[in-house]
Amino acid sequence: MTIDICPISGDPVASLPTTGDYIEFDCPTCGRFRISGSALEAMTELPRQDKEAFLNKARSNAQGGDSIPFIRDV
Repeated sequence: MTIDICPISGDPVASLPTTGDYIEFDCPTCGRFRISGSALEAMTELPRQDKEAFLNKARSNAQGGDSIPFIRDV
């Protein structure tokens, strides 16, 4: 586990080890979520409001199971 910055809130977070083309974050503000490398790169210049919208969409897609929200595309 390493300490990083949440790409959504900008808060310090724990980034968790992964085995795929994504980074998993555990943020005290945003909760636990995953983001693909390409989505992370694309989100860099977006305002926080837009980033939160992508996270909310990922949360909606993950409902109904034990799935972790995953932002795949931006």
